[in-house]
Amino acid sequence: MFRIKIIGAGQLGSRHLQALKGVKQPLDIQVIDPSEASLRVAQERYESVPSGQTHQISFSTSFDRTDTTDIAIVATNSDVRRTALESLFDASKTKLLVIEKLLFNQRADFAVVENKLAETGAKAWVNCPMRVMPVYEQIRANIAATPISYRVTGSQFGLVTNAIHYIDHVAHLCGCTEFELDTSGLDRTPIPSKRPGFLELNGTLVARFADGSRCEITCYPSGTAPVVVEIFNEKIRYIVRESEGKLWHSGESSKWAWLEQAAPIPYQSQITTEVIESLLSTGDCGLTPYATSVRIHLQLLDPLLELVRSQSPETAGYPFT
Repeated sequence: MFRIKIIGAGQLGSRHLQALKGVKQPLDIQVIDPSEASLRVAQERYESVPSGQTHQISFSTSFDRTDTTDIAIVATNSDVRRTALESLFDASKTKLLVIEKLLFNQRADFAVVENKLAETGAKAWVNCPMRVMPVYEQIRANIAATPISYRVTGSQFGLVTNAIHYIDHVAHLCGCTEFELDTSGLDRTPIPSKRPGFLELNGTLVARFADGSRCEITCYPSGTAPVVVEIFNEKIRYIVRESEGKLWHSGESSKWAWLEQAAPIPYQSQITTEVIESLLSTGDCGLTPYATSVRIHLQLLDPLLELVRSQSPETAGYPFT
């Protein structure tokens, strides 16, 4: 029986937990969160999944010492994630990890955790799931390894929280992880995040990649514009409206006529099932390797912190999650 730990039983953690019910291999699951209320909600969500494998499961406000943990899913907020990881490593030899993003709110934490992974031999991936979504992998098959233009627009969707998804996806599509961030189009005054104690930004963020690719993300501060993703180069164009589960594409092969197709976007509770089964059977998965994600995170977060400090010089760390 494989041992799985979920650290953090909030919105994302509880969705990861629901996904484990669909894993075919028998699991011994421990869910850890200091909030008993969060644990109760996570248990209710797990029990609401109508069918699946019967696993052993327990809920705890603290870590229990175990010899080994096969997979840990770390879904805390960024400000306590390093502490959660250190507690995990103290409690158990952990083989594989899936870590939520944004990763940390202190720059030093990235290297500390990277060193801990090297010291323990654990392998970690960061949950940027656009890399494993079938619709986007279909696009990658047709557009990969070439410079691309990538544009995201929508209202009030949480620009910083979601920018890591889109910039990571561009890196995956074009095979380049080096970029420069242009923050000149962002609103200079941060706004409160939906998660208490954190900040968000609105406006337009641009990442210019070393291979010539360009990622432009615009978040409107008001309105109800749905999020639209556009991916294109000189030979093909895609428009994805995730909320509708639809995709339109045109290109040289269709003489630039627009063609519509279904583009269902899987829920996190579906994606995690496949990720965990892949990790258990092969020791690998399609999410972003930790070291790659660190490079992408820091190129994103350092300029954003500089912008925030231009308004609030006393800001000590990345105020995002």
